[in-house]
Amino acid sequence: MYPLENRLTIMGRLDEIARARDFVAAIARDIGLSEKSVHHCTLAVDETCTNIIEHGYQHQGHDKTIDIICRVEPAAFIITIRDESPAFNPLLRGDPDPAATLEEREHGGWGIYFVKEFMDQVLYSRDGDYNQLTMSKNLS
Repeated sequence: MYPLENRLTIMGRLDEIARARDFVAAIARDIGLSEKSVHHCTLAVDETCTNIIEHGYQHQGHDKTIDIICRVEPAAFIITIRDESPAFNPLLRGDPDPAATLEEREHGGWGIYFVKEFMDQVLYSRDGDYNQLTMSKNLS
């Protein structure tokens, strides 16, 4: 079992996201999550980091970082992603309509929608100059 908390810091570049995915997947597998749950966690991390880099850092984050903090608690695997982009709560954006036709669908918003669908809980907070998105997967 991993210690209670593990942290990885990546640079704000798209080519760093694979490191974040691999980090989360290794811990999730070590604690016995199903492959489906591991996949959900890695997709959530991938989508969140991609949004930070593309929208928060606007592809200018080569000197900025993203922290991925994994905590194992008795009932949940918790992933917190911290970034230093301008304050933005992605949970305030309305969900896209999955029943809408392609012509009717709004551009964007699908990533955070899938994060909320795949994870058991998703919370946003602002800690000083940092955005924090905390996602959890139940262990039972």
